[in-house]
Amino acid sequence: MNPTNELRKLVDAMLDGSIETAELARLEQLITGDETAMDYYLAMAGQEGLMMRALSADSSGAKRSHPSRGWWMGAAAVAAAVVVAFVVWRPVAGPVEADGGWASVTDQVDVVWKGEPVGTDVDAGGRLIEIESGLLEITHASGTRLLIEGPAGYEVTGENAGRFVHGKLVAEVPPGAEGFTVDCPDGQVVDFGTEFAIEADPSKGMMEVGVFRGEVKVRPSADDGEPVPLYTGHAVRLPGKVESPLRSIPFDQQRFVRRAPSRELPWYFEGSSQPLEWDVSHLVWSSGEKLAVLKWMSGPDALVLHRMELLLDGEVVARDEHPCSVGELSSTLANVYHLAIPDGGWRRGEWTLRAWPGEMRGDARSEGILMLEDASVAEASMGDFVGVWEYVHDGVVYRRTFRGDGTCLLQFDGKPTPYFENARWGVREGILEVRFDASETVERHLLRDADSLVFINQPYRNARRVE
Repeated sequence: MNPTNELRKLVDAMLDGSIETAELARLEQLITGDETAMDYYLAMAGQEGLMMRALSADSSGAKRSHPSRGWWMGAAAVAAAVVVAFVVWRPVAGPVEADGGWASVTDQVDVVWKGEPVGTDVDAGGRLIEIESGLLEITHASGTRLLIEGPAGYEVTGENAGRFVHGKLVAEVPPGAEGFTVDCPDGQVVDFGTEFAIEADPSKGMMEVGVFRGEVKVRPSADDGEPVPLYTGHAVRLPGKVESPLRSIPFDQQRFVRRAPSRELPWYFEGSSQPLEWDVSHLVWSSGEKLAVLKWMSGPDALVLHRMELLLDGEVVARDEHPCSVGELSSTLANVYHLAIPDGGWRRGEWTLRAWPGEMRGDARSEGILMLEDASVAEASMGDFVGVWEYVHDGVVYRRTFRGDGTCLLQFDGKPTPYFENARWGVREGILEVRFDASETVERHLLRDADSLVFINQPYRNARRVE
């Protein structure tokens, strides 16, 4: 392209670190929504990034683990400033207390709650946990893990016991937690160290139990006799209130979700003009707004996109069109796409995300992660981020400490580092932002749940909260 004199001067000022606040705002205005202007910016930032990588290599060829302060941080300023990061935090509930025991909500995927979401304010004495749709993972204090598919209702009644009202449930009971007991409207299931599934629909007088591996014992409500053992691959339908024996049925294991699916999907780009596609059927369980967040992990080039689509059985349901670049910190721009499934627009089927690349060199290459998040709930506050977070990058263990006064620390392998000297952090629209006095560099983090910190514009993997 032939850039205007204004655009050329602003990009030059950004790259040499002399750009002013008003000029930065003007540059953001010029490149946001203008694909040709963004192409020019990316081309220039990419050249500077390659130069910096060459200069930052030491005599052994190893790259620096963290950026040093210098002129190149100005490039990161625009990347951070123009990202429209409307990523919203979805709080995951803390421990659920009930008579005789404890449990925790340890994961959730696209959950729509029926009534108030489960939180730390659950009354001792238990409450029915109900969801309209989605996947909810509950882990008992004994280590027993339940994956519940909505619509469903479950109550924690003990450290290793619960009451399942309706829906689909898969239980994985580890060694030492044998004896896990589930009471259902039509019967009781007692585990002996196994993985099993229950589907219950009281309105139809239907309850089925199947065993993936191991052994359980089932006692129908209508039968006062001895419980019946079930073994690997065996499934039965319970008689409900009708006086009739258990009936063996085929165990259709494909009807059940056995693991909480990852919200992070890999992408690889090697210069093709063909769209990138991901099967997200396991992540889309309801209507509402979803966020597709793209993160670069490695490779010499930024991935440039101009459109993201969400499809159901090949038909476009939602679309977001805007220029996007996903690369190193200085080349990450507008890397969040908003995709809204209209009310009544969700149904079971094959859900696909499709991203359309922009104009790039034929030999361009990079790789990274697509993160699909839900954007329908409250934002996080500073108090939610305060604490110590640990992650591993390229074999090194890092710890980030975010203090309530807005200061932060960084350690690697237990040793302090000056990277966060004079840095300050805060929260804007649910996103933690770390800012540095010596530059306009901004690192951004999303709090996926109470114990998972996600890096949005750095290639690091998720950090976990530690004591």
